[in-house]
Amino acid sequence: MKKTIFTTELKVGITVIFAIFILIFGIIWGKGFQLQTNKYQIQIIFDNVGGMVPGDPVTVNGVKEGKVLRINWQGRKVLCTIELNDRVQLYEDATFTIISAELLAGMKVEIYPGKSNQKLNLAHQPFYGKYGGRIVDVGLTIDKLAKDLSSLTFRLDTTTSTLNRLLRKGDLQRDLTSVMSNLNQITEKFKTVPDSLSYTLSQLNHSVKKVNRLIEDNRQPIETSLKDIQKVTKQVDSLSISLKGVLRTIETQQGTLGKMIYDSTLYININKALLSVDSLANRLRKKGLKMSLF
Repeated sequence: MKKTIFTTELKVGITVIFAIFILIFGIIWGKGFQLQTNKYQIQIIFDNVGGMVPGDPVTVNGVKEGKVLRINWQGRKVLCTIELNDRVQLYEDATFTIISAELLAGMKVEIYPGKSNQKLNLAHQPFYGKYGGRIVDVGLTIDKLAKDLSSLTFRLDTTTSTLNRLLRKGDLQRDLTSVMSNLNQITEKFKTVPDSLSYTLSQLNHSVKKVNRLIEDNRQPIETSLKDIQKVTKQVDSLSISLKGVLRTIETQQGTLGKMIYDSTLYININKALLSVDSLANRLRKKGLKMSLF
């Protein structure tokens, strides 16, 4: 009897232990807990975290691989510290985005590991992430868009009403008819323009051909004339240089001409000589010339 009771208690005990093991394993599997302890931390700066709190999940390509540890202020931005399993390898073009974890509540950090061949250098922390928005934010955007659409609809109604009022008066129709009539008249007047323009272009083309032919026929004389002009220009330049030298010589009172211009003594002597010649001429005119040869 005792043996039967012992066997029953043993079976019950084993069953209870097995049920507890299944329960614990189910809880661990359902919550996504892992027994491994090898993890590393990453610091990310966001402009907005959308209500995310420590403990929110971190997913890599949609797979849960960590959680948010801490959220602190860094200036006007938010510094988040997350924890990742060491099996997750990130690369230089990795991105960090905060999005809604569920339809109506909860946030998470979604990581795109990147496609680069260069691994992410964890010594360059903190990294920068972006806020992807929540479902609530989408609703607010839609509400704002609806208000803008309502305002636009009101303006369209006002514009339509104004156009209908103008059309009922008939002024707009008369103005449009007048404008179209004027356009038709202008179009009729310009129908003859293409012929005149074509004739003008033809004459211009003919004149250009004549000029080209004249240049081709007289290319050699023109080239010779241009060469002669260049020679004359060089000679003029040389003459100009020579004249500058002469003027410089005169200004420095060198040479006869310079002394004649700037030396007052020569001027006085010439005046004296002219006075003597004039006096001699007067004497010869009055008394005559007396010569005694013997």
